[in-house]
Amino acid sequence: MKDDAFAREDGNEEVWRHVFAVGAADLLDQRTFHARLPSPPRCRLCKAPFRGVGGFLLRWKGKRPAKRNPNFCSACDDFLDKHPGGAEVPMSILYADIRKSTEFTQTHSSDEVARRVNRFLDIATEAITESDGFLLAFYGDCVLANWPPGFSGADYVEKAVASGLTLAQASREAGIPVGVGVHSADAYMCSVRAQQGSFRDVSVFGPAVNLAARLSDAADGGEVLLSRETAEAVGFDGPLEAVELKGFDQPIEVHRLQS
Repeated sequence: MKDDAFAREDGNEEVWRHVFAVGAADLLDQRTFHARLPSPPRCRLCKAPFRGVGGFLLRWKGKRPAKRNPNFCSACDDFLDKHPGGAEVPMSILYADIRKSTEFTQTHSSDEVARRVNRFLDIATEAITESDGFLLAFYGDCVLANWPPGFSGADYVEKAVASGLTLAQASREAGIPVGVGVHSADAYMCSVRAQQGSFRDVSVFGPAVNLAARLSDAADGGEVLLSRETAEAVGFDGPLEAVELKGFDQPIEVHRLQS
């Protein structure tokens, strides 16, 4: 993906802070109700189901995949159109990456590579969405997700860590070595646009995203690296390890978890 494929949008800070840092009551009520209805896939924002009985019922209320971005329902796509922008909010950020991908591509067919990546993406999607995470992007064989408290609940850090462990373990059991990094800090969550505004999505920006990605880079297959902030937030009192990470002048303290 080119760096200029999406352009960050600013504005409507209070709306975004209320939804993703505090939690909009109507959205949370919708998510709770929609989560009880079958079946996936679902809208990223309100969890409206697109298939099964639930999807059939909600189509009567206009809850169908948006034409411009099927990751959102048409109602939530309207929200992004009416409130483009973003805000700095606390969150946990997860980055997961398949290890030794280059070696695998040199010894396996393209079909095998594709099946491997698709299996990983299926595992990651389930682990993230089932723990109230916001699946933000796929980058080849990498996944980016976050857990903002207004969207994921007060226990958002614990959910992110649990998701990382589930993702790493399920991938390992599928024969796919995946390194996971989880960091908790403030980051800018916002709408992004492409094609002169005709397509909108949601993403996160800032140093916290870079740190989560570098933690993933430093994790072995089946391993989850937590930043000191994340480890402290969930009450892990084990030893911290100082790790040199690319792009950081000073070693970063991490807590290692084996899936």
